Amino acid sequence: MRLWRRTLLALAASATLVSLPVAAQDDPDKTLVVGTMWESLPLAMAPRRSRFFNESEILDTLVKLDYDMNLVPGLATAWEHVSPKVWRFEIRSGVTFHDGTALDAEAVKASLQHVIDLLPYAADLLNIERMEATGPLTLEIETTEPFAALPNQLTDAITVIYAASSFDADGKFVKPVGTGPWTFVDYVKQDRTVVERFDAYWGEAPALERVVYRYIPDHNSRTLALETGEIDVATNPLPSDATRLADDPDFKVYAEPTSGLYYGAFNTAGDTPLADRRVRLAVNALVGREILVKGALDGIGEPAYSFFGPQFDWVPDGVTPYAVDREKAAALLEEAGYSKDGGRWTKDGEPLTLRILSYSSRTEMSAITEALAALLANEGIASDVQLYTWDGMLDLVRKGEYDVSVVFWTPEMTGHPDLHLKSQFHSGAELNDQGWANPRFDELVDRGRTLDPGAEWDETYREALQILQDDAPIIPLVHKVFLVATSKEVTGYRVHPSGFFFDFKSVSKSEAD
Repeated sequence: MRLWRRTLLALAASATLVSLPVAAQDDPDKTLVVGTMWESLPLAMAPRRSRFFNESEILDTLVKLDYDMNLVPGLATAWEHVSPKVWRFEIRSGVTFHDGTALDAEAVKASLQHVIDLLPYAADLLNIERMEATGPLTLEIETTEPFAALPNQLTDAITVIYAASSFDADGKFVKPVGTGPWTFVDYVKQDRTVVERFDAYWGEAPALERVVYRYIPDHNSRTLALETGEIDVATNPLPSDATRLADDPDFKVYAEPTSGLYYGAFNTAGDTPLADRRVRLAVNALVGREILVKGALDGIGEPAYSFFGPQFDWVPDGVTPYAVDREKAAALLEEAGYSKDGGRWTKDGEPLTLRILSYSSRTEMSAITEALAALLANEGIASDVQLYTWDGMLDLVRKGEYDVSVVFWTPEMTGHPDLHLKSQFHSGAELNDQGWANPRFDELVDRGRTLDPGAEWDETYREALQILQDDAPIIPLVHKVFLVATSKEVTGYRVHPSGFFFDFKSVSKSEAD
């Protein structure tokens, strides 16, 4: 990079960033500084469902997902479905927590019980009736009903295994003490979280000694910090910045499809145009996702015409995706009582106008939301776009004061449909704020979690996903391509398809050539 450009970027970055110098005793080649758009929040279990603990590998789960989203051993070396409601897990021997205590079946049981007690969301996720340590390294889990999805659910970040010292005498969470390759060292609110290598880690030891997670919520500032050398890794850069950095030999850009989905959740209840299924289907038939990806994301993303991405083997095939079909959309809108007047769809003299809410903290969200509104306007549907914080948007959604909320979800993080269909769209789900209910869908999702993979499993989830398409409580928009930019000195990094696992234990740094 030219000297004048480095100087200009340094001046710009200094206006918005607080520099975090590496301590004098640290070897810069052994310290990785990572800029993130989300704050780590290492002293809280609930926010973002504790994903940082799994992302950073401070803590381990019993079961993990490999780079093909297949189940592989974590702290459990094997698991067996011994009866419809009982699973037996063999716990890895010779593992110690960061505080020096030993991992055994009782410790796993106590940790999972803490999770269930402190995080109500976990109860439905795990479906546990009873746990018993039947041997020093054998844990038996009985579920409330036949639950074939349990090993997949145990890959979720919410199920990481905590040492007893993570909690105080009253059972309150105080800090993350786990078995992962990194130990929690320091946290400065709204600034950084620091982890260091755990030399007694049960797996292959990391090459790095320390990882510093810098909280840089402004997307431009995160890229500037990388370009000026303040950080080594920038997560979630703007697509335009990623395209530019990919052409600069001083940097590397990783762009890989992951399980995330950007979609619009429709308000299907109350006095809203989208309470009418015909209008929901019409909107799905009017939006060209290819144009949206190209215009809003510089082509970095996969057009989404169904909830699950097509790249995963465990997603049943045969589900009909949406397609752009203006004639079909016009027929649906006319059937719903709308007519085209001067290029705009109206009903009873009023233009069809959708209140679209979203939030700006995620890199691509503003651009996707505005592109959706522009595409709808081009098809004669007006919109009122409003951006909030996540909490501000969620408050309005729960009050029903919206038509569409554009959100992000990671639907394949566990490699199984259950978590995502059950928690998002089941009529009894805590996260179902849309008012959508379909008894047959509920029945299929409830049945699917009891089934082992096979013909009945495929048929059950295929029908459930087809109902999701046919009843259209959402508009899928973009399957996420996860972006990470690094300095050229960073080697060994890979994007995990879950989008929530950094694997920095495999990363190293070397001197620039």
